[in-house]
Amino acid sequence: MNDDITILADFDSALYEQVEPPLVSLYLPTHGRVPGDDQDRIEFKNLVDQARGKLAQERERREYKGVDERLDQVAAHLDDLASAVPGGSLAVLVGNDRTYVYQLSYEVGPLAFVGERFYVRPLLRNFQFGSHYFLLGLSADRFAFVHGDFGSLDRVEMPQEVLDEFSEEFPLVYDGHEGALDYASLENHLPPYHGWKSRNDVKKEEAEKFFQYVNRAVTDHLVQGTELPVILVSLPEHQTAFRRISTVPHLLNEGIEKDIGGIEAPELLADAKAVIEHVREARADELLEKLGDAEPHGGGSTDLEAIGLALVERKVRALFVAEGAYIPGGFNDETGEVYLFEREPHGRFQGPELADDFARAALAQDAEVFELDPEKIPGDSGMAALYRY
Repeated sequence: MNDDITILADFDSALYEQVEPPLVSLYLPTHGRVPGDDQDRIEFKNLVDQARGKLAQERERREYKGVDERLDQVAAHLDDLASAVPGGSLAVLVGNDRTYVYQLSYEVGPLAFVGERFYVRPLLRNFQFGSHYFLLGLSADRFAFVHGDFGSLDRVEMPQEVLDEFSEEFPLVYDGHEGALDYASLENHLPPYHGWKSRNDVKKEEAEKFFQYVNRAVTDHLVQGTELPVILVSLPEHQTAFRRISTVPHLLNEGIEKDIGGIEAPELLADAKAVIEHVREARADELLEKLGDAEPHGGGSTDLEAIGLALVERKVRALFVAEGAYIPGGFNDETGEVYLFEREPHGRFQGPELADDFARAALAQDAEVFELDPEKIPGDSGMAALYRY
């Protein structure tokens, strides 16, 4: 991959730093690469043409020469950047001296935007709780560790120290092959775990001992340095036994009560997303309830001008944005002043959008941002904020 193209996974400060405009934000739905199918490449060219057309209308060529060159650079590497899995998207954020790319596991776009800032609102879902997570599959004598997102599941390779330790601690279980601790490669649309079933003759005492070591392996080697939630996938009796001794950080209270050895990838992915959605909704409801209690005492607001000021004061704990809300405008991130524009008659996005500015500022101060059903957002502004104090 070209060193001038930076692939990002999480929210990066570069997305809200003041950089020299013009800035181009492109969102391309990807459909998976099929030999001879140029659909994504054609659509990307259309987005680039739209961006260049707007640049030419508003600026001199010398002001966006670097942007032009970088767009060509991304186009040349599109096959490497675009996901081969259908249902994803590519976010391309380009300035004269920088190119950032997000490989999203959900569909957004096509969209081309040219402005003073990067347009990041379509990325919100990628930054929300549970956009990435781990699955801990557990039976009486086997375990699997899987990384998941909105559209795929991928095995986590076991560190050698884990394999070595288990080969010593479980000589009767460990048979000298990696499969005793790992499992067959998990593909997006193929049944995983071929022949991977719990052994009925493993005693309860041996299982509990095994759970102790699984807990240690996960805690000490597999989740260090991350705050991703962990979903336990196992039969109810194993859920109870493991949770009793678990010290795994961010292990969710809600699990998937199934034998992971009998679940195919699509079902497992659907179950995992359902758990994440339940937990996320519960978290949003909890914070909305706190907002209802705090707003009368100045601890939150649905007033756009008040939210803008609170963001500048860096006291926003959670920002709630109505899904689909389009508020033409922005705010001054030094004074908090909010300014609104007339809505275009056709209703399509053409300029700065207030929710995008608010979301960027909220993420920059480590606030939680939720896009919710409009009916859940109190007030009539389409946005609300809960303050830290």
